[in-house]
Formats: sequence, C-alpha cells, structure tokens
Amino acid sequence: MTFRPVYAVLTLVAVTLLTTGCGDPVPDDYTPQVSIEAILTVDEPITNIRLYRSVALTDSFSYRNATIRSAELTITASDGTTHVLEFVEDSTGGYYRSPDTAYRITPQVKYDLVARAEGSTLTSTTTAPPRIEWTKTVGDTVFYPGRDKELDPSISDPYKVFWTRPEGYSEYMIAMTCLDTLNYGTFLTPPTDEKNNRIRDSEFDDDTPLGKERTRAAYTVSTGVFSWSAFKWFGQHELTVYCGDRNFINWFKQVTFTRQYNTNLSSVVGGLGTFSSVSKVSKVFFLKKNAP
Repeated sequence: MTFRPVYAVLTLVAVTLLTTGCGDPVPDDYTPQVSIEAILTVDEPITNIRLYRSVALTDSFSYRNATIRSAELTITASDGTTHVLEFVEDSTGGYYRSPDTAYRITPQVKYDLVARAEGSTLTSTTTAPPRIEWTKTVGDTVFYPGRDKELDPSISDPYKVFWTRPEGYSEYMIAMTCLDTLNYGTFLTPPTDEKNNRIRDSEFDDDTPLGKERTRAAYTVSTGVFSWSAFKWFGQHELTVYCGDRNFINWFKQVTFTRQYNTNLSSVVGGLGTFSSVSKVSKVFFLKKNAP
C-alpha cells in the first residue's frame, strides 16, 4: 500500500493551500513556487514523491498540469546510500522514485533531500521513526450496531485499538480507508451480489470536494481509540496508525486543523510542502451491516 490512497485528502487540501494566505489579496503578478510532497515510509521503497508548481487563486488547478517532470532529486541517507530519483508518469501526472526498488526505509536513519526544479533548490531532512506494532486491534469482522447504539460504550469499547508508543513519539495519525465502496456481498460467506452503501446518506463531507474520498483521518495523542464516525461505507476497510516525525505531524496539523500553509512550520527550505517520514501498522477487516 502506498501513501497515495491515504493521503488523497491531504494532498487535495495542501495543493489548494499553496496560494492561500489569511486575508491576503489575490496577486495580479503571481510567481509560481515549487512544492514537494515527500513522505517516506519505514519498510517501504523510496517512491511516490511528487513535485508541483503552485498556481494563483485566479487560475484553475490540475494535478497533471502542475506536475514538474524534469526535476533533479537526490536523497542521501546516513546508512551510506545515495538515491538519485527517476520520474515515473502516471494517471495523475507522475511521481519520483529511487531506481533501487529493493531498498527500504530504515528506522532511525536520517535522510537528506536536495531537489532542483525550475530555478529553485529545495532542501530538507527527516529521521525515520521507530517501528510500531499492534498490542490490540480489531478482529477480521466488525459488526455495525445501528445508529441508535453508536454511543453505547459497552458496544464500541471492545473494538478499541492499541499500539506501541516509541520513546519520544506522542502524536499519531489514525486513518480508516474503505477498500471497496461498490461491492459488499463479494466478501460474505457464501458470496452474494449485494452492493455496498453508505452508512448514512449525504452525511459525510456533503457537497464538498471530499465527498467521494475513501479515507477519513484523525489526530490522536493516545492509544485505545475507536469511533463509528470513522466509517463512511460498510464493507472491507483498512485501519492504519501512523507514527510520524515532527515534520509529518506539523504537516498533518496544517492541512487538517488550520487548512493554511504556515512557513514557520515548514520542513522544506527553498520551497513549499513537506519532506517527512512515518512508520505504520495496518489491519484489514470487514464492517458488517447487521450485528448478530
């Protein structure tokens, strides 16, 4: 699993924030800036690093048109490896990756980034967090109790999830992703042709660009969490907890809480965006419509 599905909501918000300032007038002579979205994941390859040029509020935005394809990106790791990234085209514009696809991000290794694009040089540093593990997670099937019982702790508390907390890391992101918004009966035993549906019609992200986003993400400082409001659909889901470095936590707070880009919290010198790293733990399960 790559970051793209989980961070679709973050990317959408972040890119639109690149030209937004609190109370600032719309400039007549806007100068585009280079923005990088680079989140390294422990035990995964260096991949899915994206470069964009920002656009003025008066212009329409397109991922494909904003993608920068001819940049020079290098990541140097404290484990002695150097990665000169290559560009890969995809349906949304394209991304950069290390040609060494066997290499995996290593916990507590420092990674230095240098990106040269369109006359700008962007630099940043991140240190990959330690691994985290489940100490208690949900089973393979979760039974939805009905809306009238969502606040009943005797029903929800047994589903609370817990994970290890590395020393020095006290803030986390937890995300719920519906893996299949169309099919439901396919995952039943025996299978049926029953289609999936939302838990509550038009209640989640109604009339917003995020209405069809399959992931809901939240910030937490504690383990032992579970909420029925994390679900938009029934069916197959993936629950993921991310333990991020300070760069990641600052980025997540901006695009989630304030929805404004704050240069004082930026981890990138010479441009916009984020260069950060996370470790994660995931669990795939099925949300069943009717409790037994």
